[in-house]
Amino acid sequence: MRGMCFRQTWNLLRQERLFGAIYIVGTGLSITVVMVLSIIYYVRVGDIYPETNRGRLLITGRVTERLKDGSNRRNAGLSPDAVERCFASLRSAEAVTAVYATGERSRVETEGGDGMLRVDAKYVDADFWRVFPFRFVSGRAFDGAEFRSGVRTAVIAESLARRVFGTADAAGRVIQFNFYSYRVCGVVRDAPFAARWSYAQLWAPYTVHEGSRRASGAEGVLGGMTVYVLAPSAGGRAEVRREVAENVRRYNGTLREVELELRGQPDRQWQAALRPAGDGEADWASVLRRFGGMLFVLVLVPAVSLSGMTDSRMERRMVEMGVRRAFGAPVRSLMMQIMTENFLFTLPGGILGLLLSYAVIILGRNWILQLGGVAVDVAPAGAGVMFTPAMLLNMPVFAIALAVCFLLNLMSALIPAWRHARRAIVYSLHSSNHPPC
Repeated sequence: MRGMCFRQTWNLLRQERLFGAIYIVGTGLSITVVMVLSIIYYVRVGDIYPETNRGRLLITGRVTERLKDGSNRRNAGLSPDAVERCFASLRSAEAVTAVYATGERSRVETEGGDGMLRVDAKYVDADFWRVFPFRFVSGRAFDGAEFRSGVRTAVIAESLARRVFGTADAAGRVIQFNFYSYRVCGVVRDAPFAARWSYAQLWAPYTVHEGSRRASGAEGVLGGMTVYVLAPSAGGRAEVRREVAENVRRYNGTLREVELELRGQPDRQWQAALRPAGDGEADWASVLRRFGGMLFVLVLVPAVSLSGMTDSRMERRMVEMGVRRAFGAPVRSLMMQIMTENFLFTLPGGILGLLLSYAVIILGRNWILQLGGVAVDVAPAGAGVMFTPAMLLNMPVFAIALAVCFLLNLMSALIPAWRHARRAIVYSLHSSNHPPC
């Protein structure tokens, strides 16, 4: 039966080449749009190097300081004291790291002093390397003693090491960073620009930056810290959140005038990536409905057009349907044949759409990540946006492509198949005179 269906579909493609070409191309273009968005969001929320533990990651970014009388609210990151009191002592966590965001422009001097390079830098603590397992190609990460002592040491990306020193084996050498001398303790394989939580070209201890010790607000609750907590397992996230909530409750009990609100944080990684702007708790049901509705519309619009093409093709085959019904073929069998044939038309379009989506992603890599983002991030000069094969060639992406093919096939063929398979035999055999159905 399957072999006959394949042969019949192949014969239909040969007999109706224009129809087949338009159908396949139309399917491919519609799937391309869905796949580009799907790949972008997979890159944002899936496990990619060095954020290979996203399923266990919890993130606390901007928080709210609220006066206890409710008269005023301020939003910012966490202060070092708030991080220490609420997160550093978590017993249910495997590792906790705090990252200081400066918003400054950072520059590195090339060897010989003949030029300056703009770089993305992060100020981190010693546990950063436990939460985000980078691969070292030379040297090591700075340790806790170096971090606490405020030693000017740094880990740099392999691409930056090659641009500054001409080699990736740069551990032990000195780099001029923001007009200070830093000893390079290690060189890591470059993080892709899509790994927004860990990406940088240079990582230094935040204890070397005077601004990291500053706090703002009435009682020093706010600052510039973002906290990343690695739970021991995906199921352990709930316990971490409960412990954080208890620590915040106790911390607020020590404050006289203000209260710290985490606004529903710590977030799971996908929640942090999709968290909308604002100072309240995110309505995740609304966020998911919005994105789900957008994907549904992107599939529905081409499905309506393809459904019309399928319906016109069925009109030309009404006599065949009538003969088969006359010899006892059940309606279910005819519907399954139409659906199977239509899927075999859709499958080549799905493959074409998958290949086109890869081409769009690769050719538009320098701007494609801005789609669906809440902020515009531009990679610095020399830091090309990388899409590794592991990001593009993986089971979730293939599963999405196959699911879209099935959905598009179902939406475009189900109604025409149902209408024509149920038509009375006498009208099917005399299809030129049949009434509208």
